[in-house]
Amino acid sequence: MKKFLAIIILVFVFLFTGCGVVNRVTNSMFVTIESGWDYRVVYHKDTKVMYAVSDGSSNIGTFTLLVNPDGSPMLYKESEE
Repeated sequence: MKKFLAIIILVFVFLFTGCGVVNRVTNSMFVTIESGWDYRVVYHKDTKVMYAVSDGSSNIGTFTLLVNPDGSPMLYKESEE
């Protein structure tokens, strides 16, 4: 009976080990403005330059600069709503 109780206690210890609140970074230099299944659109807080960021399994973290038709970097403009 003591072995059974010890095993049950160990199982609960292992189940609850590592469970806790996830700390999120709040001072990031990027702001997410759109999220999809495997991508995010973000802009840099200081420069307002926009990027597409991959969240796909094969290329996670890939940044792609978004550009206007003339080739200049796309800048984020806050809406006046």
